[in-house]
Amino acid sequence: MKRPSLSRHLMMWALGALFLVWSTFIVVVYHTGIHEADELTDGHLASAAALLLNLRDPAFTPLDDATSRIAMPDLRSHDYQQSLSIVVWDAQGRLISRTGEAPLPTFSAEEGFADMDLGTPPERWRSFAQWDTHHSRKVLVLLALKERDDLASDIAGQIAESGLWLLPVVSLALGLAVWRGLRPLYRLSDDVTRLDGCRSATGLALP
Repeated sequence: MKRPSLSRHLMMWALGALFLVWSTFIVVVYHTGIHEADELTDGHLASAAALLLNLRDPAFTPLDDATSRIAMPDLRSHDYQQSLSIVVWDAQGRLISRTGEAPLPTFSAEEGFADMDLGTPPERWRSFAQWDTHHSRKVLVLLALKERDDLASDIAGQIAESGLWLLPVVSLALGLAVWRGLRPLYRLSDDVTRLDGCRSATGLALP
C-alpha cells in the first residue's frame, strides 16, 4: 500500500466533490442575491410612492424651485440610489411636481410596476405608479435600471465572495480530516511492513 497514492486518490475525489457542490452553491447564492436586490429596489419604489400619497395635503415644490441633491463623491450612485426620481400628476394629467434625473414620461392612468424607455438615446427605467384613494393625485417613482442592476450585482458579488473565501478553509479542514482518518490505516500498514521485514530477516516463509 502506498500512502501518497491512497491519500492523493481520496483527496482528489473529496476535493472534486467539494468543488462541485461549492460551485453550485456560489451560483445559487449569486442569483439569489440578484433576485433579492431586485425585490428590495421594487419595495423601495413602492414605499416612496406610498409615503408621498399618504402625506396630508403635501405642498410640492414648484418645478422651477426644486432643490438639487447634495454631492456625495465618496458613494457610488447605487449605494444610496441617487437616480430615484418622482413625478406627480393630478387627475387630469397635469404635472404637479417633478424631481430627479429621469426624463419626463408620458402621463398614463395605469398603476403598478413597469419598465420604461425614456430619453434620447433611450434608457431603461424601473418605475412604480399609484393613485391616491380619491384618485386625485398620481405618483410615479422611477429608478435607472442600470443602477438597479449595479446594486444587484454588488450585493450578489459580495455574498458570493464570502463563499469563495471560505473554500480554501473548508478544503484545508477536509484535507486534515482525511489525513487524521487514515492514520489507523497507516499504522496498520506500518505494522504489516515491519512484520514482513522480521519474517524475511529470520527466514520464515510468509503464509
